[in-house]
Order: sequence, then C-alpha cells, then structure tokens
Amino acid sequence: MKRGRIISIIQAFIALAILLLLFSTIDYRLTLSILSSLDIRFIFLAGLCYFLNNLLMAYRIKRILFALGENIRFRLVFFSHMAGMLLSDFTPARSGYLYVAFALNKRDVPLEKGMSTITSTYLYDLTFKMIVAILGAYFIYSYLFADRLGSAIIITFLLILGVILGYFIIMYPGERIRKFLQKRELFRRILVFGEQSHSIQKYAGFILTITFMGWVLRGLQWYLIVLSMHQVFLKPLDALLLNPLLTLFSLVPLTPAGWGIQEAGIVFVFTSMGISAVIATSFALITRFVEVGVDLIGMREFFAKSLKHETLLAFYNTIPGDIDEKSFNSDMLVQRYFQRRKTEVIKNTLSVDTDDVIIDIGCGSGVQIKEFAKQGYSLAIGMDVNLNAIRFARERSISNTEFILADAQYLPIKSCIADKVICAEIIEHLKNPEHLVHEITRILKSGGAVVITTPNDKSIWGIYELLWDIFGRGRNYGETHLRFFSQSGLCSAFSGFSECKTQSLFFISPLFALFNKSRFLDLGKKLDRIFERCGLGVSILLYARK
Repeated sequence: MKRGRIISIIQAFIALAILLLLFSTIDYRLTLSILSSLDIRFIFLAGLCYFLNNLLMAYRIKRILFALGENIRFRLVFFSHMAGMLLSDFTPARSGYLYVAFALNKRDVPLEKGMSTITSTYLYDLTFKMIVAILGAYFIYSYLFADRLGSAIIITFLLILGVILGYFIIMYPGERIRKFLQKRELFRRILVFGEQSHSIQKYAGFILTITFMGWVLRGLQWYLIVLSMHQVFLKPLDALLLNPLLTLFSLVPLTPAGWGIQEAGIVFVFTSMGISAVIATSFALITRFVEVGVDLIGMREFFAKSLKHETLLAFYNTIPGDIDEKSFNSDMLVQRYFQRRKTEVIKNTLSVDTDDVIIDIGCGSGVQIKEFAKQGYSLAIGMDVNLNAIRFARERSISNTEFILADAQYLPIKSCIADKVICAEIIEHLKNPEHLVHEITRILKSGGAVVITTPNDKSIWGIYELLWDIFGRGRNYGETHLRFFSQSGLCSAFSGFSECKTQSLFFISPLFALFNKSRFLDLGKKLDRIFERCGLGVSILLYARK
C-alpha cells in the first residue's frame, strides 16, 4: 500500500509538471478573452446534454441491478453514479468511477453485484468507443495524425482489448480455470463476480442502446461548447468521433490524460489537427468546467451515512411522535389533503367490522386507528419503531387499542390472529420488504385482508418528494425511501393470496393543493381521475385477501 501511494504521488507530481509546462506556452490574455466572451446559452445546453447522459447511465445501472434482484430507488442510484463520475474526473484511467459500487453498497447492494454491473456496462462503453475511435477517427484523421497518433491509438486498442478478453475469460471460464480460481478466497470472489457479469450479458442490447444515446449526447455537448466559443473549429461529426477517441487516451497509463488530466489529451489531439493551442486549451477548460459542474451533484453522496439497521432506527426515533397528527390537521392544505384522503381510501377499502382484530404496522401517530375507532372494532394494535410515536399514540387513550414498540419485519404477534392489517407508507423504508410480506401473511387469519400504501415507482413521485424536501415541514422524506414498487411488482409479492388488486392515488392534485385554495384542489382532483385510471397516480394502494 505504501508503495502504491508513493507511485501515485510521483505520478501526480509528474502530471502537474506537464500541465504547468503546457499552460506556460499559452497566451493567457487571448485565453481569458475567449472565456470571457462565452455564450452562456450554449454552455447551459452543453451541461444539459451531459446531465441527460448521466441520467441514462444511472437508469442503465438501475435496470441491471433490478435484473439482479436489487430493486433500489433510481434517486439513490443516480447520486451514487454522480459521485463516481466526480471521482473519475480526477483519477487515473477514470478509475474513481468504481466508487459507485461502494456507494451502492452503503444502500445494501452487495459489492459483487455493484461491481459486476458497473464493469459490465463500462466495458460495453469502452468497446463501442474503441470501435468508433479506431474505425472512425483513425481513418478520417490519419492524414493529420500520421505516426504521432497512430501508434498511441494502436497501443490503447491493444490494452483495452486485453482487458476485455480477460473479462470474458472470467465470465466464461473453462474447467481448468474454474478449478484454479476456486483455490483461494480472492479468486473465488472473482469467479462469483464473473458469474454475475455473465448473467448481465442478456441485456447487451439495452446496454448498447443507452451507450449509443450517450455517445450522441456527448458529441452534441462538445459541439455546443464549440458554438459557445464563437469558434467553428469542429463539425458535429468531428465532435462525435473525437469524444470517444479522447476517452481512450484517458485510459492510457503513464500519460497526463491517463493520470486524470484529460485537458492534456484534448490539447495534444487538437493541436495535432492544426487547431491553435489557445483554442484547444480554452475548449478543454470549458469542457472540464461543464462536466465537473454537473458531477458536483454527486458530492452529497460522500457524506451519506451507510443505512445500517441501527442507523435507520436512530433516524426514525428523531422524528416527532405527533408528525402524522399534525399533517392530518395541518394548516397547509397539501399536508391535510394528502393524509386525509389516503386515510379515507384505506378506511373504505378495508371495511372493518365491530368484531375484527386490526394490526396497524408502522402506525405512527395512530391516525388510521383513530379513524377506524369511530366505527368500532374488537381490538386494535398499533406498532412502530419510533418510541416518540408510540408514546404520543398511547396518550390518545383510544378504547380497545394498544400501541407497542416493534419492528415491521419481526412482529411480536401470534400467527393467524389478525382480521385486518394496515401498512401505510412503510414498505418502501425497509431493507428487506419480503420480511414484512412474510409477517403479514403469518399473522393474518384465513380470509383476512391487508391494505398497503406506498409510492408508485412508475410515477412522478420523485418530483413531489423534491418539492417536499425543499418547501415542506418536517423531515426529509426521501432520505430513507429505499425501495419503490410498481402496481404489478407489489401485487406479485402477494401472489399466494386468493385476491389481490391495486389502484393508484393522486397525481396533480397535491401540486394544486400547494396554492392552499380549495377551488384549485377541486380542479386537481378532477384531473387526477384521468391519470389514476391509467395507473399513473403517485401512490399505490394494494388490497389483498388471504
């Protein structure tokens, strides 16, 4: 480790010296003149193209992880990806992107699955870029580059080809290689990694489609930066071909570009094409500014805590016990409307009888139980991990009701005792939602029913979540939303039940409710009905009978 650190320090000093030497030859006044006269509109559009490319890359990771059995939220995948992109901006051979796997691991995604997802998709990117760079850029620009660049391209091609071949050997090991890898623990992990990577290959078409779309966006990004400089020194086709070429240079070791100083590669290639060093340097600096500016979105991920069970419990116990009660009676129409309509639909769907035993998992302030108590039941038990909520709920002194401290994934309730189960906005917070489903199945009587509400994965919930975090009162709702479900995905978890149906709730009405005017809310409700019928409501309500 010490030797590796010494080598990294030496590389950093050499790279910095080369960079200083490069900039010492630049006319600073002319460079500053170009930078000061930039068209900000094109800079913004270039940043937008780069941002959209990152959205696509994060979506690709989410889809692959879902195929591997990890239904992690897009929001968490996106910030993990952006953190990796930020590190890759400054690390040799863009190796910092591997941090994405470690960031996902903090969200309970196994490290092997994260690494196999990232490396598999990354190698597809490299293969695509290598083909474009070699077959496109080399033949088109060979008359300019001659021997100065041709040998570097060939070396880069051979290095990447070697990595790809090694990767395929791990994915498709012969019997001898498999036996060899099983001898040591480290090699066995490599074998598991290869097996998981092999399972991803069936999504090659999807991966390459995203890669192609990203290539177009990055080429457009470069061309927009050229337009922002009021200098037409690259055509759109040039931008499309040169972007992957320079990506390859950033992977060549023992070069400034390979050490993370990508500006050196851009200046070298552009000056080889006859473009002035001032323009080339200005373009490189603007590109770096745009990309790092967008990648800074991932900065927050470095400060995110690992969502261990103990950390989550500690977080939930910082939430005031009366938060649901305050929302139910809030002076903010959007809070009051959301809580009351959700509770009303739960109440109407579950149809509790006077001799029923009700279990409310994640009862919070006890809002749902309080409403059911108006029509009567035999016994109700509310459970929550938040001691503040349990204390507050107990102070209500609701008849035939008890509130206890309990984990939703391990219920201290006898089997086959509940007639009705309520679980509102809880399943998305669990690291192992299948444990909750098992517990609900266990405690329900035959013929018993459960109602679950949770955000809809196929909706605009994320927008509301963002608005709530910025303008709302109370805790950050998105921080502990770990898993989202679609209507079909949630229903499949209860496939063993005799009856299961879902509906979606809300769409535009919560946004209309932000105006705090009833007439706007009424209009929003009418529009909601259209989208709710299409399953696009931001919240899912599931009803299942055992």
